[in-house]
Amino acid sequence: MRATVAIALLLVAPLAAQRGKETASDLFHSEVGLIVSPKASRNKFQTARKSTVSIMLGLRYRLWKVSGSQTTDLDPEGAGLRAGELLRLGLEINDTGYLYIVQRQASGAWRRVFPDPAVERGNHFIHSGVTYAIPPEEGLTLQFPGGAERLVLVLSREPVKELESLVSSPQAANTVSAAPPPEVSEATLTNVRKLLNPRDLLAEKVAEEKATYVVNRSGRPDSLIVHEIRLPGR
Repeated sequence: MRATVAIALLLVAPLAAQRGKETASDLFHSEVGLIVSPKASRNKFQTARKSTVSIMLGLRYRLWKVSGSQTTDLDPEGAGLRAGELLRLGLEINDTGYLYIVQRQASGAWRRVFPDPAVERGNHFIHSGVTYAIPPEEGLTLQFPGGAERLVLVLSREPVKELESLVSSPQAANTVSAAPPPEVSEATLTNVRKLLNPRDLLAEKVAEEKATYVVNRSGRPDSLIVHEIRLPGR
């Protein structure tokens, strides 16, 4: 009996040590506890998308500078951007979830970036295995109010009631609403941040991929990610 327990401890200890060293990119690409490389995970998405089991909710995003019809990859810090230039996000998630993205305005309010009427007719429920270009056309005009450009990404397995005012009614096919994007207040965003335990989040910038990973390590069915992108202006 003692020998069996000793063997079990020897097996569990290395796994526990390994889990403690996992990075956000590891956890993003993990599938039911199995760590796979980013290259291998591309072939795994079809399987993962069919699974109803998810250990940890995560997102991965890249920054693209838009110039006409051309896009240029930026480093995760977004260094060197100027006011008036256009920015686009390339965003993926490792599960299904509800996505909200807002951009800080000079007034102090936060204006909706996503959901976007041009993406899935304004639906904010998104899927794994897809890279979402946000916004899909042109790009976000950088203003650097207060000296920095600020975007907040909120991803949740359940709709966030405090942010549902950002979701417009579904658009008819081949139409885009001319109404200005809705906004939420700083107080509303503060309340959303309070829904999250910051210790649950793990973030990692991977320079060779020019990507940033953010994962909620709790594994809860109501997992939430709140992540701010802050870009310095020249």
